Amino acid sequence: MRYNREQLEEIIQESVEELIKEQPVLFHEETNVNERTISSELSNKLRDRINHYHVNCEYNRMVDEHGMQIPKRIHLNPNHEIPSRVYPDIIIHRQEDGLNNILVMELKMNWKNQQKEEDLIKLKRYIEELKYRYGVYIELGEKGITEMKWFSK
Repeated sequence: MRYNREQLEEIIQESVEELIKEQPVLFHEETNVNERTISSELSNKLRDRINHYHVNCEYNRMVDEHGMQIPKRIHLNPNHEIPSRVYPDIIIHRQEDGLNNILVMELKMNWKNQQKEEDLIKLKRYIEELKYRYGVYIELGEKGITEMKWFSK
């Protein structure tokens, strides 16, 4: 199956709603749970709804032109010749090749979104350099998604 943006958005919204119902404390500002915990739990919910692709949290590998798994890198700083290693919050892809990079997600809690601009740049680079079909920046609050910004080729 080839997922389009509308399908992915619906899957993400359903997954966030389910996670809030099951584990509301993850979304409370006063508990200030680490973003990695929320990303991990959300990736589990997404995995239940995605067929024929892998859903990974903080997956730091990519396939080079020889089919070898190497560290995931993109050019975050245009002044540096060597690309930076990156760890996307959640990705939907096939681990065995670089031809099926469906979605890359960056998550932030809306009360600690100081690095929002950096995440937006990362998403653009993932699409340009690693050929992800879509990128999405998501801010979460106590009641769910407060912002969702999409990127595509």
